[in-house]
Amino acid sequence: MPQVAFVTTCKGRLHHVQQTLPSLVAQAPAEIILVDYGCPDNTGDWVEQHFPDVKVVRVEDDPGFCLPRARNIGAAHSSAPWICFIDADIQISEGWLGWLEQNLQDGCFYQAEPVDGVRNPETFGTVVCPRAAFEAVEGYDEVFRGWGGEDDDLYARLTHCGGVRASHYPAHFVAAISHADDERTTFHAIKSVEVQCLINACYIKVKNELRNYGIRDIPFETRRQLLNCIGDNFKHHKLQPSTFTIRLQARDLVTRDGQRVNLQLEIAKRRRNGFFGARKTTIRILPTRNIHP
Repeated sequence: MPQVAFVTTCKGRLHHVQQTLPSLVAQAPAEIILVDYGCPDNTGDWVEQHFPDVKVVRVEDDPGFCLPRARNIGAAHSSAPWICFIDADIQISEGWLGWLEQNLQDGCFYQAEPVDGVRNPETFGTVVCPRAAFEAVEGYDEVFRGWGGEDDDLYARLTHCGGVRASHYPAHFVAAISHADDERTTFHAIKSVEVQCLINACYIKVKNELRNYGIRDIPFETRRQLLNCIGDNFKHHKLQPSTFTIRLQARDLVTRDGQRVNLQLEIAKRRRNGFFGARKTTIRILPTRNIHP
C-alpha cells in the first residue's frame, strides 16, 4: 500500500485546525506535518500539546502568508512517497485514507472529482501527488502571493513537465468549512479575492505562453518581477477591470536549447471587435527580443 504524508498549513486558523485535525489524525496516515507559518494564535503549540505525533514545523521569518512556500516547507519535512496537501479548513470523511491506499496509481495525481460536471473551488487545492513528480517540477511556485492560482499552476506543471496526469478521488471525502473572504485575505496585501485571482491568472498565462514559446527556465527573480508588474497594474482596483493592457519585460530566460533570451510580452483584455463583442484576455510575445550567447 502506498504511504501518504498529509501536509497542512496554518496562519490565523487555529479554530479550523481544532475542527479538522482530529479526523485526520484518526485515519493514521504515514505522516502528518503542520506548518505553523508565524501563526498569531500559536497553532503549533496547541498541536504539540494535543497531538504529539504530528510533526510541527515553524516559519517565523515572514509577516505575511505565502501558501506555496508553506506547502513546500511542509513537503520538505516529510518522506512518504505520496503527499496530500490539504488546507486547515478542509474536513475529511472516514475511509478516505483507505481509498487512497487502495487506488493511488503511479503516473497520476488526484483531485476531488467534479460533481455534476463542476469542481468545488473550496476543495480544488486538496491534492494528492507522487513525491517524485512534485520534486521534478520543483514544487509550488513561491512567487505567488494572495489567494488562488498556485494550485492551477502546479497542476499544469505536473501535467506538462512532471510526467503525470490528472485523476480523481470521490468528492464526498472532503468538505470545506464555509467562511468569509476576509479570513482568506487577512495576511495578504490585496484584500479583493477577485482582483488577486485576476493577477495570478494573468501571471499563469504569461508562464504558459513562455513555456509554449520554448522557454525551459524562468529564474525566480524574473518570475517575481513579472508578478509584481502585473500586480502593480491592478492593486488599486476593488473589482476586475473590464479592459486592460500590460507590457512586460521577461529577462534572463533559458530556452530548451540553452540560449538566454530577453522577451517583451503584452497581456490584454479587450473586445474582440472594437467597441462590440465579448471581451477576451490574450497574450502575445512582441517581435523585439535580445538573445545572449
